Amino acid sequence: MESFEFILIILACVIVASVAERLVRFVSLPLVQIATGLVAALLVPHVAAVHIDSELFLVMFIAPLLFNEARESSKRDLWNNLSSILSLAIGLVAITVLVVGFALNWMVPAIPLAAAFACAAALGPTDAAAVGALGAQVNLSKRQKTLLSGESLINDASGVVCFQFAIAAAVTGAFSAADAGITFLVLFFGGIAFGIVAGFAAFLLITFMRRRGFENNIVHVLYEVFTPFVVFLLAEQIHVSGILAVVAAGLVMARHTPRLTTTSQARLNLVSNSFWEIIVYLINGVVFVLLGMQLPQAMSPAVNGGYGPGPLLGVIATVTFLVMLVRFVWLVATELFHRRKAAGDKRTPTPQLLKDALVTTIAGPKGAVTLSIIFTIPLTVESGAAFPERSFIILVTAGVILLTLVIADLVLPRLAPNEQSGASEEDVKRAEIAVLRNTIDELNAKIAEGTHPEYEPATRVVLGSYRTRLVRAQIELGACGDAVGKLVRETLAVQQRRADELEREILEHTSAQSAAPYYTLLKSIRGTVGYYEKGTNIGLRGGGLKGKLHRLRHQLNPGKISDEKAELMYYQTCLFAIELERVAIEYLEGIEAGPDESAAHAAGVLINEHRSIEQTLQERVGRTGEAPGANAGALFDSSQCTLSEQFKLSREYIDMITAASLSIELEKIGEMQGRGLITEEISQKLRQNVYVLQMNAEGE
Repeated sequence: MESFEFILIILACVIVASVAERLVRFVSLPLVQIATGLVAALLVPHVAAVHIDSELFLVMFIAPLLFNEARESSKRDLWNNLSSILSLAIGLVAITVLVVGFALNWMVPAIPLAAAFACAAALGPTDAAAVGALGAQVNLSKRQKTLLSGESLINDASGVVCFQFAIAAAVTGAFSAADAGITFLVLFFGGIAFGIVAGFAAFLLITFMRRRGFENNIVHVLYEVFTPFVVFLLAEQIHVSGILAVVAAGLVMARHTPRLTTTSQARLNLVSNSFWEIIVYLINGVVFVLLGMQLPQAMSPAVNGGYGPGPLLGVIATVTFLVMLVRFVWLVATELFHRRKAAGDKRTPTPQLLKDALVTTIAGPKGAVTLSIIFTIPLTVESGAAFPERSFIILVTAGVILLTLVIADLVLPRLAPNEQSGASEEDVKRAEIAVLRNTIDELNAKIAEGTHPEYEPATRVVLGSYRTRLVRAQIELGACGDAVGKLVRETLAVQQRRADELEREILEHTSAQSAAPYYTLLKSIRGTVGYYEKGTNIGLRGGGLKGKLHRLRHQLNPGKISDEKAELMYYQTCLFAIELERVAIEYLEGIEAGPDESAAHAAGVLINEHRSIEQTLQERVGRTGEAPGANAGALFDSSQCTLSEQFKLSREYIDMITAASLSIELEKIGEMQGRGLITEEISQKLRQNVYVLQMNAEGE
């Protein structure tokens, strides 16, 4: 049960961090996750003492992370920059191990040299994905992106191999350079060879299944997720590198389908990418939360080796400086060699080259893989004694990860700001609003044509969903969205006050028990015309405790209502909803005529929406513009309107109209792009949203 509670706490922290990251946009997600883990450890201290078996940690976290990185990598880019990538992934890791290992052993003699080398090896891998989570936009060249992605893919493996050698030496107390060299070659090339064979075998098996007509996307995705664990465990069983085997298998199984492919393959890619996105997000989140949970132990003498806060921070800062200095010097040399080889340029480093090298240095912070590796340090050595300074090594590593992430978060956006005119979220949202309005206008025009009256009820239902999307988009749009959102809340309050007045009159004409069905019905009607969340709850409150009990009873046991009675109730409730729209329009017209320009603009936007909603409700009940009445008695004295045929037609054609409206939306996106109103990038994002809605509609 304790393990299960620990898992729940970790998952809760990941969820909380996801929500908090939306509120603190200037801080990268990994830092928010670390802070969340820190808070959890302070509130529930025993979670920081939980230990996960090192081998289990390695296969659970590193194997799937590396497999997915390899699966998403570009083979062409890797091949074109192979020499530079190998230089960073192998040469730089080896130099980092030597420099940082000797320095750490010199600063903290209690850490044996082999253990210091293990710490340095864990600090070899970079986490370029952490840069992608930065709140600010960063401008990196194509070569920088390729180097970072390729390096983070391969140096994970080389760092793990070096780490395993160092740990073996620290545990056994013996080390032979000749034996280590031979073992390294076997592990390295044996892991790659096994991974290639395993990857081809897995690829051929899934291809055979497809050709036999087995096109179950869920099974295929589970097969992909299952593969890295099997490859890793089998590789370790034959004593070759499981990490390199997973990377090689991922490269072999990487899917790069052409633009025009089969629909089944497209669906599989969509499901697979979405599933892997969730898995990778969860793994990274769990690891960074675990990092945060380790931080409170820093003040414990048993963990920090007797160092005070000052000396401890000094060790972390020095190790971080050395890691980044070695990386910077190596990158300068790599770029000089690359440019001299490519253009014959034999000049000394230029300021631009030095700046590019510095950006690439900072853009390679340590992250989830480093922490995953360092957590695999065994608890004891071969003699049974405790592993020397294990907690202190983990603490120093966590400190370096945190410091490199903070530096990347603060410095990189200023050193390499994204000055390109890419599509911002606000640009996309504005374009979405324009497309939705055009689509709504087109649907209204088709209703006005009257050539297919049988489609009209379903079209009005679809119009309600489009208005809901439009209001959501307007509320989410920057500063204007803030003004609209504030005015929406004020308008809902005005509607609620009017609803309270009508409810008091209703209860004078009928009992709370008889009025109970109207509560749920009003919420349903407001939900179909464009309201969402709190907007659907505006209306009848329940008439006190007795009325609420009747309402609850009706929800649990609606009872049988005749078709004639149901039609009359729907008709009367629509009239009630129309009265609320009239009140909202009057209120907004007053705001529009006021001196506040921002509020007036927002009111103008909302007036059109409320008028459209009122028109929809009027046409549902067969009325054309006349007010329903100023009192509740007028609502209930209205003559019955026959709605059965409308309900029937709505249910019959709703799927067809939904599909047609989404096609119209795609046409409007194409028209706006053709007229130069939106860029190709924005057009692609909007189309992707529509494709998701189409798939969701097909699945219902």
